[in-house]
Amino acid sequence: MGADYLTRALTAGLPPQVGSPIGFVRRRLTDKMPPRLPAAPQTPVTGTAVRRVMMECTECGVPGPPGALPDGLCRACRTPAPGTAPVAPVEVPGERDVHALVGSLRDLMRKP
Repeated sequence: MGADYLTRALTAGLPPQVGSPIGFVRRRLTDKMPPRLPAAPQTPVTGTAVRRVMMECTECGVPGPPGALPDGLCRACRTPAPGTAPVAPVEVPGERDVHALVGSLRDLMRKP
């Protein structure tokens, strides 16, 4: 598979002379277009079950719709109980050494 093979593959079926490059390219693209696929039906088929996504709270495992579990926590886990200290959010460092982090992950994967 060399340069000659590639040249023959790209130039196969070309006319010996091209009078209008724009017209030639337009015609070639039109001729090589795949056929249009029929549009998918927009209405759901009656009798099929509707799938709904349910999530679980990451702390207590209570199921609920995704809108009711922001940040993966249910309302009871998001609001601290009266008389307890609120949990401080985890601080994310401003700058991370991504190369060092990825290097350490690769080292962990290599170890048996």
